[in-house]
Amino acid sequence: MVKILTSDELPFVDVPRISTRVLAGSDTGAKQTTIWEQWIEPSGFIPMHYHDTEEVLVILDGSVVLELSDTKIEVTAPASILVGEKELHGLHPLADSRVHLLGIFPTSNPYIWDRDGKVRPLPTDDVVSLNNPYLSDH
Repeated sequence: MVKILTSDELPFVDVPRISTRVLAGSDTGAKQTTIWEQWIEPSGFIPMHYHDTEEVLVILDGSVVLELSDTKIEVTAPASILVGEKELHGLHPLADSRVHLLGIFPTSNPYIWDRDGKVRPLPTDDVVSLNNPYLSDH
């Protein structure tokens, strides 16, 4: 199967913390892969969470602070971050950096859990306010 998706078939979804475009996933017809293209403004962030599969984060532009359960690491583009299955992680831009990244999963239906094991919405559905202190622990 070959399927070509043009830019008008790949809309942007903006939520308070992040802008996402789904390049591949169950909604685009992919059966085994998800790729999210994301932009995080300096005030945005990806809250602490984990997945039931590994994830590859490709930092295309900007610098991030990668938060793990027991450490923080600064990462500058271009770079790839390999996150293991069930590894708690989150990130936010470093200083005034605008970040452009890809999130890649070996499944067409990735799931997200918060640090307490509660299912979180996908980034295209996550309209939680920036004022929620639980999510802004960076």
